Amino acid sequence: MVVMNDQIHGPRWITKTNTTAVQTFASPNAGVIGYVDPASIRFVAPAPALASTRDTLALPANGRLPRVEIVYAHSNMDGAQIDHAIADGAKGIVLAGEGDGDASKEALAALDRAAKKGIVVVRSTRVMSGFVNRNVEVEDDKRGFVVSLDLNPQKARLLTQLLIANGTTNPAKVQQAFSGTF
Repeated sequence: MVVMNDQIHGPRWITKTNTTAVQTFASPNAGVIGYVDPASIRFVAPAPALASTRDTLALPANGRLPRVEIVYAHSNMDGAQIDHAIADGAKGIVLAGEGDGDASKEALAALDRAAKKGIVVVRSTRVMSGFVNRNVEVEDDKRGFVVSLDLNPQKARLLTQLLIANGTTNPAKVQQAFSGTF
């Protein structure tokens, strides 16, 4: 849990919403789970369960996480950035997509090339709130893609790095981890 400014937030949902404001942290998809004041700690939603050893992902012994690139989608996007990430040895690519994690046909074709090479491909969104849904606008199962659900690109990158570092690269297993059922 994260406790700041008299509010309690779940770690999955909290995000920084302003570059310099003191009260910058919010949980746009879930809201606060509790409040703290001098007299009490009050939960208004269930506190997140403590992680079990099953949920623990170890850091590599050398402290270096695998290369996972975030690529931001934009209008008239081609596949060049994605192809460069492949050529540069990325083990994972997180698409910060438009809307529901979408991108141009050219960018999706480049992500297909990445997935076929065994690179973990995760679709996220550059939008501040909402979920990226599986198999709605993009056929994720067919393409071997993972969706970040409610995790922003930064959190999706970190989870992808930790999963790859711990030997998890199968898209179905990676998707389970993003769904919280790993």
